[in-house]
Amino acid sequence: MNGSAALSDQIRLAALHRIESTNPQKLERHSFDFIVNGVSLFEATRAAEYDMCGSLSNPQFEREIARRVNGETAALLTSDVPTGGHRVALFVCPECGDVACGAITARVSRTDGGVQWSDFAYENGFDPASTLDLGPFQFDWAAYLNEMGRAKAD
Repeated sequence: MNGSAALSDQIRLAALHRIESTNPQKLERHSFDFIVNGVSLFEATRAAEYDMCGSLSNPQFEREIARRVNGETAALLTSDVPTGGHRVALFVCPECGDVACGAITARVSRTDGGVQWSDFAYENGFDPASTLDLGPFQFDWAAYLNEMGRAKAD
């Protein structure tokens, strides 16, 4: 799944639900998937195989968690994005959110009039990152900001 060169890639947030279980013990989580050009990045990155959830909590179901974590993650995806970019976790451990448990990350960079997601990888902070064959994706800045704003917990 490769992105186009023009600022035409489309992104939207979609509800992602992890069902609670007792054996093995798993917390219920309501987070967001990133849908790019109609394709789930949760599926494309195989994040389910690592038992991950989205790095943005769904404030409709997890208002307190969203208030605690979404602001920082949303800032990394939007207002704090440097021109040279930085790595941002898109999918994380649903129990603790720690990259050490493993995370699907991407380089998020500002471009002229937009933002780019590139260099997708599985990382755990210990082993060398495993690159994933995705992107790069270019998003129009205004449309991107509008969609990321859906994760805000007022």
